[in-house]
Amino acid sequence: MDEVLFRGTQKLESLQLEAGLVASKSKDLFLTYSQATQVLLSQVWQSHKLDHLKSNISQLLDYVLEISRDFTERAVDVADPKRLWMFLTGVLDGQWSKREISIACAGFVVGGLVGVAVGFALRRRENTVRYMEAVQISHYLGPESAAVVEDAIAPFECGDYEVLINVKAGSVHIIDAEICAGYGRTLRRTLRRLHKQSSSDLPVFLGRDCTGIITDLGRKVQRLELGDEVWVTIPFWSQGTLCQTILISEHRVARKPKNVGFEGACSVPYAGSLALSVLSEAKIDLNSAANKRFLIQDGCTPVGCVLIQLLNSWKAHITTTCHKRAVPVAKALGAREVISIDAPSLSDEDHVEEFSDAENFSKTVLKELQLKGEVFDFIIVTRNENLNWESLRNFCAGEGKMLSTLPEKLSSDSYGFLARFIFSTYIRLKFLMGHILGVPSNNYDEAHLCHATLDKLTELVEDGVLQTVVDKVFHPKDIEVALNYIQSSQSIGSSVITFR
Repeated sequence: MDEVLFRGTQKLESLQLEAGLVASKSKDLFLTYSQATQVLLSQVWQSHKLDHLKSNISQLLDYVLEISRDFTERAVDVADPKRLWMFLTGVLDGQWSKREISIACAGFVVGGLVGVAVGFALRRRENTVRYMEAVQISHYLGPESAAVVEDAIAPFECGDYEVLINVKAGSVHIIDAEICAGYGRTLRRTLRRLHKQSSSDLPVFLGRDCTGIITDLGRKVQRLELGDEVWVTIPFWSQGTLCQTILISEHRVARKPKNVGFEGACSVPYAGSLALSVLSEAKIDLNSAANKRFLIQDGCTPVGCVLIQLLNSWKAHITTTCHKRAVPVAKALGAREVISIDAPSLSDEDHVEEFSDAENFSKTVLKELQLKGEVFDFIIVTRNENLNWESLRNFCAGEGKMLSTLPEKLSSDSYGFLARFIFSTYIRLKFLMGHILGVPSNNYDEAHLCHATLDKLTELVEDGVLQTVVDKVFHPKDIEVALNYIQSSQSIGSSVITFR
């Protein structure tokens, strides 16, 4: 053991000695090369060639400075007003008077300034362009004209009272199918210009309501905050909501109910606003509706579902018509009596046909009502199924009323060029007078589509008075199927397009 330690100690001492020798030689070598480098640099700096090079560079710099000074002096001399005046009078002597020369010079100066101003005004600005997915129509050819585009221009800057929303889902309504066929085209063109949305009525995004999350706010928006989960509803003439991002006035935005998701919530805003509007116009409320008899034609449309629930909570007696498939839903929503109408079954879910014989459907409804022998205080029509209004009015009580949630027929859609021009001028003048007098112009399906109505609906949903009714959820690429489905007899409640 001692021998092992002795040999190990010898090896360690040997390694230390070698390491010391290597370090000493490295130091000597470094000093040698450092001294050699210093001598070389000193020789180069003191060489005649380097002196000659430094002399040439100095001469070049002096020459450049001399040219610069000469150019400056000449420029000042040329720009001297007195010298210019003498030059012009010498050249134009005998041809132009001093007054004419003065006017010409002034014209050159003013023209130059105007040219610069015009150039700045017309200079090309590189705007930031962002793209998004959207459901739109570019022609009025019916549901088949609806298509999904990936390069729709996305808004990204808010005005003072505007809100930017990342859309999560939007519902499809019958009015969207009518817009595809040209509904409101004349009003849309005029009102979108007045509201600075677009200079044309096409292309137009579909969708009259949506749910989403606020991603940006205008400087003067106070009711809402970034990150709020909201729902939106808009009139028929406005740019639609079936796109990934919308820019909209805060007037049409409210916080959505916390107890429902995005897809479920978007079944309420537009349909609920229509329902509250028609009841308000007829002065129907919690006090006046109790024990009144209501007939809701097709109670399983999006609007019908809301009406049944509202009137049921107000203790009204509700009778509704619907197709056989929807009877359990109508009863669950609160209808006391349901008139069931058989509808053809679907053979292919992707190609839904409308009820084949609307005339027979109308006769069946009237026949069932005659058999019941009842009269109603209010009859509310929610779907256009070629019902004879005069025949239906026979089932109203003495002072009963007929109400409708259907879109109003617009004669302006069939106007020719001259009539469209006169009509557009009238709308512009009316809008201008309202703006001058401070009177809002809410005559085009928009007075009830506001945050006040949406706040009422939020309260009703959170209190459990309204339940969301969603039949099918589609993806944007299935928009044509969704439009056909919402018009069919098989539809119950809302059909939703999801962007998630």
